[in-house]
Amino acid sequence: MTFYADTESGIRLQDPTRNDLLDLIDGLNDADNTFIVVHPPVDDAEWFISVSKNIGTFGGYELDWHDPRTTERTTTTAATPTTIADDVLAWTHQR
Repeated sequence: MTFYADTESGIRLQDPTRNDLLDLIDGLNDADNTFIVVHPPVDDAEWFISVSKNIGTFGGYELDWHDPRTTERTTTTAATPTTIADDVLAWTHQR
């Protein structure tokens, strides 16, 4: 399955690997690169995941999981880029 990861700062990767996702997540900041969106290669994406820095007392990251076909819409938090990359890859491969 083909999918993309796009950053707010304009980086787009096709079929990102685990290491690619780790690099993108590590590159998130509070100024000009605050989120990543992972999605299929169609304009009217049926599903997507967004990853953003969780600006707050505890830090970490916020993930929004959306799949209208299964009515899934979940928001979670995670502390480590490794966990996020693994979860994102597992979720996309189920689509």
